Amino acid sequence: MKFPDGDTVRGSWTIADFSQYIGGYDLTAKSVLDVGTASGFLAFNAEKAGAQVTGLDAASTDEFRHVPFSDSLSYRDIRQFKNTWTIHNLIPIKNSWWHAWYKYNSNAKCVYAPMPELYEWPEQMFDVVMAGAIVEHLSEPVYAIGAWARLAREAVLIPFTDVVPVDDLMMRPITPLDNSAINYVWWHLSRGLYNKIFDNLGFDVHYTLARAEHHDAEGGTQLATRPSIIAIRRGTDAARRFDASKLEDPFPSVLVSAVPAPPDTVVPGGKKRWWRGKL
Repeated sequence: MKFPDGDTVRGSWTIADFSQYIGGYDLTAKSVLDVGTASGFLAFNAEKAGAQVTGLDAASTDEFRHVPFSDSLSYRDIRQFKNTWTIHNLIPIKNSWWHAWYKYNSNAKCVYAPMPELYEWPEQMFDVVMAGAIVEHLSEPVYAIGAWARLAREAVLIPFTDVVPVDDLMMRPITPLDNSAINYVWWHLSRGLYNKIFDNLGFDVHYTLARAEHHDAEGGTQLATRPSIIAIRRGTDAARRFDASKLEDPFPSVLVSAVPAPPDTVVPGGKKRWWRGKL
């Protein structure tokens, strides 16, 4: 983050072009909910783009779900895990949001509430719901997407989120589930599943390519690309105005693609297994 007073805080990621990151969706004069706001980069950039912003994040570590491993702290001693994560993760994340809020002289709001509570909020209370790079950290992503769609009058934006490029209804583990140190990521959903979920909820889905620099990558800073998902509620002015022709297709334009299984998945003979799926 680069603050108006000249102070800069370097994070794990740099997003040079916020508009491109969210698929060019116009946030001017929109009310926006930023789900999983963390330090607030997306929230404060949405505010700079002219939106009235509310951030949403976890109220407590009771809401965190980790993939269970017998040697992980969250499995062996949940109380100690919650205490550790509260001190070393949740409190610093909340402090960083409010530090940035002060630095930016922001008018944004922040709410701390569990994801299921969103189903109790009034329907369509925000123009846009934005959830950047958060799907992979959710044990129940389909349920969460339903909550986001319920609150969105016109669009749900899911920027920088890997999508399995097949039209089958599927989701698969992000990792081979053999490393207890990587227990904080869950699922990659297929394009077909995203399309079906949003179709059931009355939205049409568009995809584009987002870019960000990853500073913690092996070998130093690397440019990372992932799809961004733009789901627009049917029958709205936003649906009539949105120009999907300007989007950059994140998927290969081939009829059949070899889709790799999670890393280090092997079959007899030592070869990695490849999943084939129609695009």
